[in-house]
Amino acid sequence: MNLKLRLNLIITLLLATVLLLAAVMMIHNARDDVRAEVQSTATLAMHLLDAEILHYTSDFGWLRETDGQNSNSMFRLHSLGNVRHLRIEFFDANGRLRDSNIEGDKQEPASWLVRAMGFISPAMPEIRRKIFANGRMIGELVVTPDPSYEIQEVLGDIMGLLLLVAIFFVAVNALVYWAVGRAMRPVDSVMTALNELERGNLQARLPEFELPELAGISRKFNAMAETLEKSIHNNHRLTQQMIRLQEDERKNLARDLHDEIGQYLTAVHVDASAILNAKNIDGAKESAKAISVVARQMMDIVHDMLQRLRPSGLDAFGLSTAVTDLVNTWKQRNQQVTVNLDIPERLDDVEDETTAIAIYRIVQECLTNVTRHAHASQADIRIGIEGNMVRIDVEDNGRGFNTAELPSGFGLAGMRERVEGLGGYFSLESALAAGARINVELPLQESVGEKQ
Repeated sequence: MNLKLRLNLIITLLLATVLLLAAVMMIHNARDDVRAEVQSTATLAMHLLDAEILHYTSDFGWLRETDGQNSNSMFRLHSLGNVRHLRIEFFDANGRLRDSNIEGDKQEPASWLVRAMGFISPAMPEIRRKIFANGRMIGELVVTPDPSYEIQEVLGDIMGLLLLVAIFFVAVNALVYWAVGRAMRPVDSVMTALNELERGNLQARLPEFELPELAGISRKFNAMAETLEKSIHNNHRLTQQMIRLQEDERKNLARDLHDEIGQYLTAVHVDASAILNAKNIDGAKESAKAISVVARQMMDIVHDMLQRLRPSGLDAFGLSTAVTDLVNTWKQRNQQVTVNLDIPERLDDVEDETTAIAIYRIVQECLTNVTRHAHASQADIRIGIEGNMVRIDVEDNGRGFNTAELPSGFGLAGMRERVEGLGGYFSLESALAAGARINVELPLQESVGEKQ
């Protein structure tokens, strides 16, 4: 069931409940009003009839006049037909009806409201007056309250009110249905935009809606779509950079294998052939010495290649020694830059291999950036363990750059992706001629936290 039908159903139930309560209250109030009205009319009628009876019982001439007429019209009750709230009847001494103010064919069927009033309200008692003349009873006058006419008037008022309520009910439901339909019309635009995003159209945007609530949704949706578009674009760019970097690394390895290892293997082959063809022991010794020198050079080249692929000291000596060796090696190659390294003794407690490699690669990338871009004379590297987090701070006094226009290289983006992929925090602060500061926080495994 959609929202419009739900609102209409709620309004219908609310109006029906209010209408039912109002009907009960109206019937209750009408009952008391009808009883008071009929009782007042009955009291007034009895005062008049008592005066009439007193007059007739003090003058017996009417009795002789009516004897010849069978005493059918001694009170002329038929002339009181306009007294609608009372039934006035005269019975003779034998209990036969002689006169009444209501004719039999004018009796109207009781309506549902009259029956309801009779059901919820006790019947009003009859008023009887016995009439005596010359010491004998000649009949009985019976006055019965009849609220049906008054109730019919109340029913007419209630039906008019119900008609007005029905018109109001239809108008309110129609207005609510129209207003909700108009207010929910932008939902179609939202669904269309969501479907476009689902199909991969990152250009989908929502218009500015009139309603403040929907306008806020529109702004947030457009901001989310823009962020998603930028994120996917950056991911695509990062993927392409990773592919290019991988291909460059493979190219460098292939070049090193071809240029360096290939030449050395050729030299080894030549010297080995010389040993096989040597005429004396001195010539064989010279070729063997040459093979030994070439083998040592090949070992150094292979070591450097393996170091680029994965730091060997990380597995053999631990993270602390590997980072220290990395910084010392870098300092030997870049003696014009002063590097201050501060690492804790508990750095080897980082047992998770992924986190340890991330720390090593972040320090390595920061040193590479100092060499290639910063042109700094000093760099400070601080690594600390605080609770269950590893904190890395790298700061240099280089030329800096505008953070709004980050370099297009893979380094910074790769560091950010690596840190955020491990659930960490990465921040970069820099300005032109003000150096750069990188802050990284990486979570440790629970087992490491327990050790601390």
